[in-house]
Amino acid sequence: MGAQRVLFARRYRAALLDFLLGSGERGCERAHTLGRQALESGIGLPQIIRVHHDALLTVLEATRDTARRLARLHASHDFLTEVLSPFEMTSRGYLALARKARR
Repeated sequence: MGAQRVLFARRYRAALLDFLLGSGERGCERAHTLGRQALESGIGLPQIIRVHHDALLTVLEATRDTARRLARLHASHDFLTEVLSPFEMTSRGYLALARKARR
């Protein structure tokens, strides 16, 4: 893994933990920013999913209470959705342009 991806993974893990500890809207903004940075630097969806999985495992392994573990697992979905939203917007924009070009 390159230095840029290692740094992304560290930032992702810190942002995810912050979000799961209750950073709220600030955490959502941070997640969205991470997604934009990944998109701009060429980090793809498979790498993001791997980073998310690894970060979430680290958090869940450190969480002893079962109810809290489940709550964090469910909340991590919201974080991942925010991270992936720039990819969704880019994909929709590309598809719209492709449809327009076909007309």
